[in-house]
Amino acid sequence: MKDYTILVNREHLLSKDYVPENLVVTDENENNFHGYKDPSLKPMIRADVLPYFLKMQEDALKVGLHILIDSGYRSYAYQELVLNKNILEKGANAYATVALPGASEHQTGLAIDIAYYRDGVYTDKVCDGDKEVEWLKENSYRFGFILRYPKGKEKITHISYEPWHYRFVGLELAHTLWEQNLTLEEYYEKSG
Repeated sequence: MKDYTILVNREHLLSKDYVPENLVVTDENENNFHGYKDPSLKPMIRADVLPYFLKMQEDALKVGLHILIDSGYRSYAYQELVLNKNILEKGANAYATVALPGASEHQTGLAIDIAYYRDGVYTDKVCDGDKEVEWLKENSYRFGFILRYPKGKEKITHISYEPWHYRFVGLELAHTLWEQNLTLEEYYEKSG
């Protein structure tokens, strides 16, 4: 699948066995703040997307911000585990914050959750108003990424605001979505 603009959500599911062919590990987790024991859980994205992220990371570093990929590709089976764990913790509220298996953009290898390296510590506690979040909101489109679940668009995306979740859609579409303040769902509805 080369299509960076694919819409993946509750209405547009990926098959259970879909796995991108060109996944690469983006971080060997030398920080290992998640304590991964299974190497397949290391952050991975599609190889053709990695240069765009690295350029974005490089430009963020120029202004003193160290962003990294906390989570990338997730298999259908792993997304099931994530959802089930969240259901145990949050009950039905889990469905507002965690995508259903097959409905997760992480399965495409095009979606990333960001974390920071700040003051010598890695953290995935990404909050609205963080300087990294603000920089990404204003600059990610220049590298082909969009904030996938923006504040105020929850009724459209059916996912709560996630200031850490970015999706690669390519340079042209990212610019269009940023300029027009559209989600992928709105874009597809509009271009219908």
